[in-house]
Amino acid sequence: MPSSMPPPTVETSTAPVNGYQLLVAMLLMPLASALAVASWALYALLAKHPVFVLVPMSSGMLLAWPVWYYARRGDTCRVMQWLLLGLALSLVAFAMASQPWEFLCVGGGLGLGGAMIATGVAHSEGWMPGRTARSWVGLCLALAAGIGFSLRMTPLVVQAYGWRAAPLSLLIPLCMIMLLLWFFVESPE
Repeated sequence: MPSSMPPPTVETSTAPVNGYQLLVAMLLMPLASALAVASWALYALLAKHPVFVLVPMSSGMLLAWPVWYYARRGDTCRVMQWLLLGLALSLVAFAMASQPWEFLCVGGGLGLGGAMIATGVAHSEGWMPGRTARSWVGLCLALAAGIGFSLRMTPLVVQAYGWRAAPLSLLIPLCMIMLLLWFFVESPE
């Protein structure tokens, strides 16, 4: 016979509801968003023409709403992993680009970062319903960290290894986050 008591939730339970999953998820999603913004800042710093700076942001805004809608109804971790893979491929293409049309295509691919940010918001809303303001504050701090990371790292990598190594330097933390999401994080139910 089923119990008449409702299942525990984050608000009503005194025992932690899979606190490990919550901790890892709330750390990795903002880090992934910070890397997306770091790739945008890197693209802005290395852009050949000033108009190219608008390409990742505009494509990110166009991708954010449909992906957010899909992520709210599906598996947010798998969506985030596919977006991280797409962002990794865009960074590799960025390192190999030489023509202006290639840089425009790379900028469009880096727009997946906007979809990653939207997926991170959908994921945090799944773990903490009703606490959206805290999610947005954490997200804004992660975005500022991504810009700061890119502004500090890019000149050092460009000076030491050339501009083509700068996009590839973001692949290491990107792959680490992708693997950690794959092994340790589940989507909220």
